[in-house]
Amino acid sequence: MDSVKKLFFPIGGGANFEERIYGALVVAKYLNAHIKFIASQMDLGLVYDMQMVMKGGAVFNAFKDTMLAELDDERQKNQDIFESLCKKADIKISDKNIANEATAEFETKQGVRSKVVEFESKFCDLLVVACPPNGDITATFEAAVMKSGKSSIVIPRALKEFKTDDILIAWSGTINVSRAVTQAMFLLKQAKRVHVISTSKYLSVAPNAKENLLEYLAFHGVNATFEEVVPTNTPGEALLNNAVKGNFDMVIASSSGENGLKEMSLGGTTKYFLQNTKIPVFM
Repeated sequence: MDSVKKLFFPIGGGANFEERIYGALVVAKYLNAHIKFIASQMDLGLVYDMQMVMKGGAVFNAFKDTMLAELDDERQKNQDIFESLCKKADIKISDKNIANEATAEFETKQGVRSKVVEFESKFCDLLVVACPPNGDITATFEAAVMKSGKSSIVIPRALKEFKTDDILIAWSGTINVSRAVTQAMFLLKQAKRVHVISTSKYLSVAPNAKENLLEYLAFHGVNATFEEVVPTNTPGEALLNNAVKGNFDMVIASSSGENGLKEMSLGGTTKYFLQNTKIPVFM
């Protein structure tokens, strides 16, 4: 897709390393884009600072050599996994964009992971981010989604297939969901079905929102439908239920509500949704 040339995927901690890498590759393949993976390791400067304090010695040198060897082993293991998964996904490994072909690269940086991600994530068109473990917002996830200035496709930690034929928009009237709809327009225009849901709480204070949003989408050739839904007592459950019930491939939602990243559109916390979703979210 011509509007997206470069994706960025930050590798956070936790399990599902291979599944997360493969899921991001699947997205890159679908979008026919280049994707850069960034992993982070301890800043080696800290090791040498420790050496100055401890004034070296045989014990310290043995510790340093062991740690450096472990870091090298980890880098090589990650690189081998990356290359194997690229082959599986039929994606060429390259640090350059190749016209009409999905490509990928893997790099390991030194430093605090969230700081590395916050910096590196600014140099792409779109982020691909894995749901954090157990739905709990991590520093890496927050750095990518909230501090990059970019839109994100948040994928389940194990994703084998990616498509955007059927898209659900969770409309809450926030600045972020408005921006997300506009930035996802390249996907909406190619979708076969677009459905919008909202709540009576929002529609009661914005009675013309339905007509205005559908008209805006129609200007881009997107023929969408609209539905008012009732939230449940469990925050985030109504959004997930509607996404699953409607067999949607992707949800477009706000990355924040009134309380920052702790809330998602339709008035619920992200935790339930991120912990349970098997559906990617554009935010």
